Amino acid sequence: MPRNEADEKRELIHGAMAGRISRRDFVTRALVLGFSASGIAAVLAACGGGGGAKPAPTAAQVGDVGAPAAGVTPTAPAFVSKGTKGNINVVLWADNNDTYKKIIQKFTEETGIGITYEVAPADYLTWQQLMTTRFASGDTSTDAFHGDDFQAAIYGAADWLEPLGPILDEAKIDLDEWPKTLIEDVSSWKGELYRLPWAGEAELFFYRKDYFKEAGVKPPEDWDDLLDISKKLTQGSKRYAIALNGQKNGVLGNDIQKWTNQAGGAINDLDNDGARKALTFYKDLYATHKVAPASTPQDDYGSNLQGFLANKFAMWWVWDGLYGGIIQDKDFDKTQIDAFVPPKGPENAQTTAACWGWAMNKASTKKDLTRKWIQFIAREDVMKMLITAGRAPARVSLLGDDEVRRLAPQAVYLEPIFKDENLSKARPVTPSIQKVYDAAEQNIHGYLTNQVDLDTAIKRAMDKIQPIVEKEKQ
Repeated sequence: MPRNEADEKRELIHGAMAGRISRRDFVTRALVLGFSASGIAAVLAACGGGGGAKPAPTAAQVGDVGAPAAGVTPTAPAFVSKGTKGNINVVLWADNNDTYKKIIQKFTEETGIGITYEVAPADYLTWQQLMTTRFASGDTSTDAFHGDDFQAAIYGAADWLEPLGPILDEAKIDLDEWPKTLIEDVSSWKGELYRLPWAGEAELFFYRKDYFKEAGVKPPEDWDDLLDISKKLTQGSKRYAIALNGQKNGVLGNDIQKWTNQAGGAINDLDNDGARKALTFYKDLYATHKVAPASTPQDDYGSNLQGFLANKFAMWWVWDGLYGGIIQDKDFDKTQIDAFVPPKGPENAQTTAACWGWAMNKASTKKDLTRKWIQFIAREDVMKMLITAGRAPARVSLLGDDEVRRLAPQAVYLEPIFKDENLSKARPVTPSIQKVYDAAEQNIHGYLTNQVDLDTAIKRAMDKIQPIVEKEKQ
């Protein structure tokens, strides 16, 4: 008997209540099935939170931020600047250092508006649950928050975020200063801008200059070239040419996206010749040519970082933020590392771009004050302050600045990628991104570990992904 939407809703609620479905997956799937915000909040409240409730901050700690909605657990503020013209509450994930305090102090000095700066839990899923519960319940205690790529689509589609276009137009902020893909693909939903990119990121090919010199090779220009030099760089199990991120915990999804994208596919568009060519090439690197380790399906960013530091790899296509983990290692020879723009695939030379950015709670009761914060953090001089936290600013014009390059050295690698629209592409972002990633990873991992053939893996993945794609076209 065919299942209808009502059956899916009942199954989803029962799964969440029984603990078979994570809170993050519940929210994502509930939005696709058309649950109301109050309905989502009711189920989340019934499911309860993990680890026990945290004590609420006192009124003196919080300042003038408005009362949280029933069932919403606040976290203690990390920093408060007291203003004479009111106060807003901003939330930033897992980052508490002097850089952000100085930015907040500068804002209060210029505007007279105080800020309660709240640092959200470091665990990503806990943080996601916290913010989702707040927004779903109509909470007004959060005015602005620093979110990731997926939240702009998830929360924007749920109508929980304030459109930022008019706010930035008012301040004459030119969005052409930002990479187009970061504005249109991961900070907007259905043409409406819900997030201002603040810290930019991209996946780069890091490589060992000494190994390249020893093998007499140069950075590759295309996939054929990549395979050719990889064979020359590999020294059996002692050293592999390339590290691949094949573990199905999110990192494989990122690898699937960037390799298939270069061949004309995508993580949500696997049933085409380009995606098949990319996935075959990817597997052949370790299974046939043995220029990547056989452990690839179990390898993630942590294991590959340790391998790179242990001289096990000559190349690694990974997020620029990992550069910091490499150059900060006291035993690693920093003079031997460099990076290049990824070699061109069958269709393009794009790499994956991403960002963190600021969004505004649509339920905020202090929109006039919060609007000034959004306009403030969009300024070039303020965004440049990010470099003292080791983050590269999302404004393209800042990436060539000498001071930015000195304090955020990955900027030198990001500039050519973000300056050329043909070299970067954000991941497909939808309110159902977690379901897309899960379907792709689960089934493609089966192909990578010889459990199923490629056509079967793609069919099973697309059987789950295609209905999502079709529904979101409506």
